[in-house]
Amino acid sequence: MYIQKEIEMETIAKYINGNVSVTILEDGTKIREWDETKPIEIIFPESIDVKITNHCEYGCPFCHENSTVDGKHADLESLLEKLNELPRGIELAIGGGNPLSHPQLYEFLITLKDMGFIPNITVNQKDLDDYNTYLLIRNLIENQLVFGIGISVNAISTLNTDRVKKLQAITQNIVFHLIIGISDFSFANKLVDDFDYCKILLLGYKNFGRGINYYNEKIDRNIKKWKKFLSVCLGVIHLSFDNLAIEQLELKKLLPVEKWDEFYLGEDFTFTMYIDAVNQEF
Repeated sequence: MYIQKEIEMETIAKYINGNVSVTILEDGTKIREWDETKPIEIIFPESIDVKITNHCEYGCPFCHENSTVDGKHADLESLLEKLNELPRGIELAIGGGNPLSHPQLYEFLITLKDMGFIPNITVNQKDLDDYNTYLLIRNLIENQLVFGIGISVNAISTLNTDRVKKLQAITQNIVFHLIIGISDFSFANKLVDDFDYCKILLLGYKNFGRGINYYNEKIDRNIKKWKKFLSVCLGVIHLSFDNLAIEQLELKKLLPVEKWDEFYLGEDFTFTMYIDAVNQEF
């Protein structure tokens, strides 16, 4: 779900999926158009979350993927064979583990670009602290191998704001990922104060993997605080939500019916798909 102001944007992709016309704008906004007198009938997923590795060196105690330094990388050649039948314009959210750690990442993204997909990638804020990794991220943007960069922010005080601003200078598609519960409501205010433009994706707290044992009263308080103050952010801060955050924040109660119908993109796996390329699960 996206809630934002309406402004003029360039179209980067447009395709037909069954009886639905899909348009993707340069800021990531997705627009669906169809004959509302008929039910939606789609043929393929519009966006796919793709896990390409379970390797990660950061050891976040709430990681729902249980990623570790011993985590395995996916066979990307096999993955590409499975993606080959999909049409141009499909969005791919590349993640892990730490997707930047996959040794074939660069070649993989080049192939995705040649196939006409729209890849986005999620990185950890700690990736910005290492200069070589920061340069890799910058290179991916400058060579248009990724469309959007999601930066997972878990500790606002240690975020490398200077390097984020340098990335923002070359793309308007930097999105801060905040896990409600882990991230306090004040994180959003601090991000808005620190950056000229600020897009935030709120993610629900996943109570599985290492997240089961990490769950505590502070997380519960943070989620309640988000619920309490969220209404003052809508229409003021550029916010988007995953479906779990929508459920945990009871977002539907805060929006008029017509706004909900306009912005809500549907239940998980209605238009979307998840691929764990490491374990070959779909």
